[in-house]
Amino acid sequence: MEEKGLDPATATLEAAVSAGELAIKIQDRYIALVKALHGAKDLKDRAKSLELVIANDSKYKLKFAGEYFDSGTWFSHPDPYIQPDDATIATVADRQGSWFTGVTGGMSWEIVGTGKYLTIGFTNPYAGSLKTWIGVLDRNDAKYGYDSAEDDSMKLFSENGFALLAQFKSSKISDRRFIFGIKNE
Repeated sequence: MEEKGLDPATATLEAAVSAGELAIKIQDRYIALVKALHGAKDLKDRAKSLELVIANDSKYKLKFAGEYFDSGTWFSHPDPYIQPDDATIATVADRQGSWFTGVTGGMSWEIVGTGKYLTIGFTNPYAGSLKTWIGVLDRNDAKYGYDSAEDDSMKLFSENGFALLAQFKSSKISDRRFIFGIKNE
């Protein structure tokens, strides 16, 4: 095992040092990969993260009523209330420790004083496509928003006395920004 004119003990020691350096490089690359996929501290570094903007241009206060996640979780929660002519931003991402899941789910907001609920759905799965949905329901059912999410086209329509909007844009803080809006017709 003599290399470069080194005695066997020195050659063995150098080989061990080289192997140790390689192991450290592999460990560093593994840690970087884990952070990129699911353990990163910053939202932008989390796989398939979403910035969810809920804009309330109606005359009613919105009260957070429920959530449903098929995959992923909160990175930061929305405000519990959205006053008229105001908005809130929530962020969602894959769960810590999950692999190749992304984030998919729904939220509902009570439209205070109407007996109705603004319901949204969002998907940014690891494999699959971006999807959104928005609607006004007579019940609190965040899972329905997720189940109803379809394609990534902009949605702009009227329902139950409200004009609704769902669209996605690029984001500086996450993988994508989904914008959901409600206003009186």
